[in-house]
Amino acid sequence: MKIGALVKRFIPGIVHHCETGDHAELDRLFDPRYAKRVLGINYPFFREAEMVPASENRRYWKDSYVVCGLAVRTTSQWFESNRDPFEQYLLDKGIATEADLADLGNVSSRQGSDDAKRSPAGRANTRYKGNAIGNAQNYLVRNILSNLGEESFGESAWEKTKERFGQRCVYCGTGEELVMDHAVPINRTSLGEHRLGNLVPSCRKCNSRKSDDGYREFLGDDSDRIEAIERHMEEEEYVPLGDNCVVRMILDLAHEEVAKVADRYVVVLNSVLEGRSGST
Repeated sequence: MKIGALVKRFIPGIVHHCETGDHAELDRLFDPRYAKRVLGINYPFFREAEMVPASENRRYWKDSYVVCGLAVRTTSQWFESNRDPFEQYLLDKGIATEADLADLGNVSSRQGSDDAKRSPAGRANTRYKGNAIGNAQNYLVRNILSNLGEESFGESAWEKTKERFGQRCVYCGTGEELVMDHAVPINRTSLGEHRLGNLVPSCRKCNSRKSDDGYREFLGDDSDRIEAIERHMEEEEYVPLGDNCVVRMILDLAHEEVAKVADRYVVVLNSVLEGRSGST
């Protein structure tokens, strides 16, 4: 995940921390010196929305959040060198865990040591080019979200969808080779679903650039394209789950259960293999 997408992913968690954990943290995040020292960035992490001058508008993402009664915007000035400090900040504040970051594909250089870290079950939980449990967890979540409801459709419905958008990319309008994109991403953050109303044609370049962004976030101020996608959703009777706490809680349980099952069977198999080696 790109550094900008990573920061956006955890803004709600940082907001929650400021409101429920440490009220003074908001003041610190307004301080450019704190931002430089802790995160390595050159602008305050947050700035009151009404205080952002026109000359610096591009340095802050347009989306605003209400924190402790104040509307704030987040700086967009992030570089790859800021990844480690930002991840460490999330860990230090209890906003994310190592497992959360690993699930998002953000295993930083802090975890690159040759010394194997051990899980409570006693097994190494990081191996170079091993299969991360996060892959299985994310696949399960995608599988669940892809099969909710009773809707069914075939290739012909997808072809009609492409025709609805004039056989062009919904994001840039190019007529290049089109692929299937989920306007609302299928993951436990965005809660998108594999429904016809959430499927739109995209060129490969836009599909790659959009990554885990939602269609609104990716399109920004392009209201015409946003409206076209939302008309498509309405015509196909697709209503995004949005911030559904119950769905998110159930998916989190499923996500955790995968790791528990894996750990359980690793212990079982290790016991079997140890017993076999002891009998030879």
